[in-house]
Amino acid sequence: MSLPALVVLLFALAVMERVWRRVRRAKKADAPLSGVAFDEFTAFLQGSKRVELDQRATQSLMREEEQDGAPPRQIDLDNGVVFLNRPDGDRRN
Repeated sequence: MSLPALVVLLFALAVMERVWRRVRRAKKADAPLSGVAFDEFTAFLQGSKRVELDQRATQSLMREEEQDGAPPRQIDLDNGVVFLNRPDGDRRN
């Protein structure tokens, strides 16, 4: 199959998928097949896109924590107090 024919096939797939979702009134919970196909086609033509897709897949597997990364209750801005941890384990303000 030639490259222009593959592009036309991918475009036709995208149009058919869009019509199918509209008729079925499907929610956009999963990734569209045409989007995945376009990403793979672009990755075939550009090596940097493959790196981006691999990074995106790796990042989707990593756990997201809701903490901001700061130690808990070290600075109390309301009272103007800072708590310091001493090496012997005693907390002083």
